[in-house]
Amino acid sequence: MRKALFLPLFLASLAFAPGAMAAGAAGMLATGPVGMSAVSYGEPVLTAVSVPFADSSTTFRPDASTAELLAEAKGATIIYVSGRTSTLRPSAADEALALRRALSARQYLIARGVSPLKIMVNFASASDFVADNSTPEGRYQNQRVDIEVIYVPTY
Repeated sequence: MRKALFLPLFLASLAFAPGAMAAGAAGMLATGPVGMSAVSYGEPVLTAVSVPFADSSTTFRPDASTAELLAEAKGATIIYVSGRTSTLRPSAADEALALRRALSARQYLIARGVSPLKIMVNFASASDFVADNSTPEGRYQNQRVDIEVIYVPTY
């Protein structure tokens, strides 16, 4: 007897549940959970820097102005770190070098108080050149780590 009564009640609850759940979800998005105020987010602000590396080096050494900008990275929402090399053809060794450069920059940020959960690491060799790769100066600029620090203000 209980089974016979349970089935119609269960089916009835399914019929009403989607509308009730949609209204509840919409209400939560508009006003926030009970007792909490809604948070507004502003336009994201991006700060981007590049730090060059000497040939085959993985030592992250930003100049003074870059170090000053990175000192404020603790308050960032997310940080993208991309390691690069100046080689013309990708190879396993160059991919490893690009990764080690990116990880060196990541470690620098963590040592200065940035949460490792905020840092996304990417790397690529033989791509994304910013200068003429046929000159020593151009290769030096291409052997780099790009760091994008993104802040999302809340009100």
